[in-house]
Amino acid sequence: MSDPTVLLRLAGTGPADRLRAWVEALGRASTGRRHLHLPDAEPDAEPGDELRQWCAQAGVEIGGASDADVVVVAAAYDLPSPGALHRLVAATAASGEPHQTRVLPWGATADGPDAEPAPTPVVCVAFPAGADQDADPTGVRRLESAAVFTDRRVDGTTAPASASNTVPPYGHPAALPATALHLLLRQAGLPTPELPAGLEDRPFLTVVTRTQGTRLLLLEETLTCLAGQTSRDFEIVLACHRVGVDALAAVREVVAATPGWLRERIRVLEVDRPGRAAPLNDAFDAARGRYVAVLDDDDAVTLDWVAAFAELESRAPGTVLRTVALAQEVHPVPSGPDGGGAVPADDGPARPVWPAAFSMVDHLWDNASPFMTVAMPRGVYADLGRRFDEGLATNEDWAYLMDAAALAGVTSGPAATSVYRLWARTEGSRDIHDADVWRAAREAVLAEVDARVLLLPPGAGADVRRLRSELEEERAEKFRFAGLNEQAASDLVTVNEAVDALRARVAELEERLRRQRERARKRE
Repeated sequence: MSDPTVLLRLAGTGPADRLRAWVEALGRASTGRRHLHLPDAEPDAEPGDELRQWCAQAGVEIGGASDADVVVVAAAYDLPSPGALHRLVAATAASGEPHQTRVLPWGATADGPDAEPAPTPVVCVAFPAGADQDADPTGVRRLESAAVFTDRRVDGTTAPASASNTVPPYGHPAALPATALHLLLRQAGLPTPELPAGLEDRPFLTVVTRTQGTRLLLLEETLTCLAGQTSRDFEIVLACHRVGVDALAAVREVVAATPGWLRERIRVLEVDRPGRAAPLNDAFDAARGRYVAVLDDDDAVTLDWVAAFAELESRAPGTVLRTVALAQEVHPVPSGPDGGGAVPADDGPARPVWPAAFSMVDHLWDNASPFMTVAMPRGVYADLGRRFDEGLATNEDWAYLMDAAALAGVTSGPAATSVYRLWARTEGSRDIHDADVWRAAREAVLAEVDARVLLLPPGAGADVRRLRSELEEERAEKFRFAGLNEQAASDLVTVNEAVDALRARVAELEERLRRQRERARKRE
């Protein structure tokens, strides 16, 4: 079926930009006829001028279609990735079987490492002609290369309230009262600098996304997550790292398919220097935001990722902001004949594995903050000149976080706002670099930490005392067991000596008995 007639049935209502995204996605779905049906609209209501215009531009007819070859059922308040319906319709038309999309930012979730996972919600299903659309969709085959972003929080919580119009102060960390550097100067009785008057109006957040142009569908999904944000006070710097001409053109096509308001906020940056840190330094230099967060092209975030950071900034401007990520094991699945690189298929639910609150002491051992869970204040790189170490093959995020956290301090929030994908093979950075490279980078980060004066935040002393108390308890227990072992060894020697004495006595008695029996036989 080369040119199927497609009917998109959108339930409920949603923002105008979501409806437009569905219309544009439907326009990419087929070269046949395309119809849009809004069953929850007022029966006699006429479509608005905007909707008519969007549909005309996308080649979509408004109204039902009784002869549809493929019927797609979805919710108007969700948000499709630009190519989701194209791939979903093609797979359903070719196979004659129903298909459903993946759910962004994650599918099934679990409250803890050992908890039973909640089932993956069903948000968008395509049915072939004649299929029972009222049947239970949970058993429908999932098309991994098609994804829809949903606003429905799996934990039942709501997004943070929108930030006020008051712009918090930003600039040199020493001038901001909440930062570690400011607190140190005040504690030492030294003067703190003043922020300059008339600060430039800036967006709250610059989102830096690194891409090599090899995972276009994942990049499409990452940008879809950003298009679904409750707060739009951000810009995007898309750092194309050592990307060829054809791949760069393909990246620009992905950008062109995003909603118009988002597309206007994306700047494409070309970086040719080697090393994972090179695109970060160039992107941070180009960033206009009061904060910068890094969201790579294989990660996904919730609808309130930006808003959660903004709420933390309102509490402590100038500090590093930290939320929480869930970890999800995935394996790569080819995206299909139209290319776009591999897409992630879930091997299990998304689960919490990292601490809900940042601890500087814990981070002296290892990184417990995936990159997309932190937002760096502008003052760290623009005023203090801190840069990523381009000599590190890995762990560049941990190294920079330790530097920024020591100077600015960290403000943590418990909300899980992102999913860190743990690739089973070939796609993740753990597979690109072997264990020796990771070990060398870790040693380099720790050596750099050991080489400088380390400023610990308030409360870190309690963490150190807790660790020392636990260590002393372990030592006391070790010495107690050592004493018990020594006593047991001494007791064993005594027992062995007693056994030897008993054996000698038994041998002596046996000898006496033998002689008595021998004398008795001679008397006979």
